[in-house]
Amino acid sequence: MEFIKVSTLHYNEIQSLKELWNAEYPECIRYNTTNEFNNYLDSLIKVNHVLVKENNTIVGWYADFEREEERWFLMILNQKTQGKGIGKHLISNAKQNHSILNGWVVTNNDYKKSDGTLYKSPIGFYKKLGFTFFEDITLNSSGLKAIKIQLKS
Repeated sequence: MEFIKVSTLHYNEIQSLKELWNAEYPECIRYNTTNEFNNYLDSLIKVNHVLVKENNTIVGWYADFEREEERWFLMILNQKTQGKGIGKHLISNAKQNHSILNGWVVTNNDYKKSDGTLYKSPIGFYKKLGFTFFEDITLNSSGLKAIKIQLKS
């Protein structure tokens, strides 16, 4: 498993990340075109990316960025790589660079992925890592509901 830090994504990486996003996140927040996904990427300010590669294929993605004067993160792992300590490793490394990380987490298992299977909420993973949950701060976007999470080092 390789962990590659990049500040700029190449076209083929953007394509792979869009496919990973659409495969692993709930279908209601999928990106239909690369242009739509690029617009999302362009909205990220002061972004740092970590690509997780196995056999030269992207199987995971971590990014942190600035939003409303706070450091936020996103993380997606291919279903086959989940449960192997990769997410924990990515968060642990991020904590070395940032004293506070904010994110959104879906709290239930009611959403379907694009292949029709249920999206499993990663809330248990974030609880194990010591994140604080703010159930009163919610995101409602494209039919998806999530709550704010935060980790302080």
